[in-house]
Amino acid sequence: MRVVSLGLLSVALFLPTSSPMPRTKDSSPIARVDTGLLLGRQNGSTAVFEGVPYAAPPLGVLRWRDPEPRAPWVGVRDATRPESACVQNDIGIDRFVGPLAAAYGVPYAAQKLESSEDCLYLNVWAPHWPAKTALPVMVWLHGGSNTAGSGSQTTYDGISLASHGVIVVTVNYRLGVLGFFSHPELSKESGKESGHHSSGNYGLLDQIAALRWVRENISQFGGDPKNVTVFGESAGSIDAGVLIASPLSTGLFRRAILESGPPFGLGAVHHLNQAEAVGAAIGKAAPGNSSALDNLRSLPATAIVKLASSVMQNQFNGYDMNSGIIDGWLLHESPANAYASGRIQKVDLMIGINGRELSAFRITAAAVAKQSGQTQKSGSVGDALKSLADTTRSLYGNWTDLAVGVYLSRTLVHRDAAIDQATNDMMMACPAGAVAALINAAGQRAYVYKFDRSIPGKGESELGAFHGLEIPFVFNAFDDRGWRWLPFSATDHKLSQTMESYWTNFAKTGDPNSAGLPAWSYWGSSREPYLEFNQAGAPVPQRDFSPLLCHLSPERLKQQLTGK
Repeated sequence: MRVVSLGLLSVALFLPTSSPMPRTKDSSPIARVDTGLLLGRQNGSTAVFEGVPYAAPPLGVLRWRDPEPRAPWVGVRDATRPESACVQNDIGIDRFVGPLAAAYGVPYAAQKLESSEDCLYLNVWAPHWPAKTALPVMVWLHGGSNTAGSGSQTTYDGISLASHGVIVVTVNYRLGVLGFFSHPELSKESGKESGHHSSGNYGLLDQIAALRWVRENISQFGGDPKNVTVFGESAGSIDAGVLIASPLSTGLFRRAILESGPPFGLGAVHHLNQAEAVGAAIGKAAPGNSSALDNLRSLPATAIVKLASSVMQNQFNGYDMNSGIIDGWLLHESPANAYASGRIQKVDLMIGINGRELSAFRITAAAVAKQSGQTQKSGSVGDALKSLADTTRSLYGNWTDLAVGVYLSRTLVHRDAAIDQATNDMMMACPAGAVAALINAAGQRAYVYKFDRSIPGKGESELGAFHGLEIPFVFNAFDDRGWRWLPFSATDHKLSQTMESYWTNFAKTGDPNSAGLPAWSYWGSSREPYLEFNQAGAPVPQRDFSPLLCHLSPERLKQQLTGK
């Protein structure tokens, strides 16, 4: 633990605890949380606290357990720089970004990432110190397929969003096999420890623990614990959508923003017994003479990652173990069933997609295959669309095969672009619209957007408005190393300010609109209104969001998704 001098402590002990603490003599802000004192840093008018622990390090016997409370510390903890990311590959999401930069003809140097099991930390940006009013709070869940990324990526610097009058919090959570691993011994152990007899949703439980920390402590940073918006992208968006369907998140947030990751419609949802079978196979492959669980806990984290990867590739190819499971504790039913039945948290929603989401995955997959010296197994277009049909049938129902047939005919002329359009429509747009329709049917407001601003340059025709491209606009991160390879222009900077205004307006009141912005109607009529951020960089109100043969009446969705 980083602890600063006791001289600072002597100053802080005599400061009031009922409101955010003022600066120390050297102008550094100090905050008191439930486990001790934190020393932050000043960035202009913004107070920044990084590497703030919200749970105990999940080490030793705490590996694969629900997050435990952090022990109090003595002195003042240094919160002026971030802590390690959770265990992942050694270059994190740079593995995803590099091929995209190459498509634009720009060299991109991946940076080695430090990751650790001791990673349950968050970061806080407060626009003023001390704050005079209780400000809305925005809690960010990062993307990365629940296998990579962290809340401390420089892309997610919260200073620009915070300047709009909100508190920004970014969160690390356990990833991959360390965050989403089930095993019969773990389920039995949890029954003894906590009485819920489940295992596997540790990354999601970390997110809930972070939200509980926010509820208990954010007032010390000037935030309003009763006005919290959870927002995320890709896997972070899916996770936020899953939390809406979890009874464990009751009272932890009022609103949600889901960027490019609907919580259902992207594939099968697994039950605890299925996940335990996968975990049992991984445990059986672990070396050692003790129980499978003891053998696994005795291994270094990196060895477990390699072991799990090998078992998954050889025995469970195609099974996604890095997502939430129906465990009877965090999830009592599939998210699709929960949304269709109205058994969800009563939250207002903003949800959206990018114009060409899957182009990035196609290009990245080809680059990975080339780097490994393998020939990419692309299969036929028909095979790809059959897989798409199997994935999306729960939403399209009897219209699935007809929709696939139409998209198949288009691929004869447009090939990659048509495949990208098919996947965008069926796996992203239709599920996002379904979520909005069901949220609206449950009595809450839903606002839908489409981000279709692509960046001119060599890679534009191949990538379009690809997965993740809205992120630098939301965080005004154009100068960040993860994005500065793109030739952004004044148009993009202006659009960023507009999007940040919509996002923070929504966090403040549940309505993204304000004076000077084009009107954004909520999903409350048969015309399916949405806001398009178009190629010219302008927000333009549109209608009829649903793609070809995607029928989004709440009555049909409820019947289709629940089978009733």
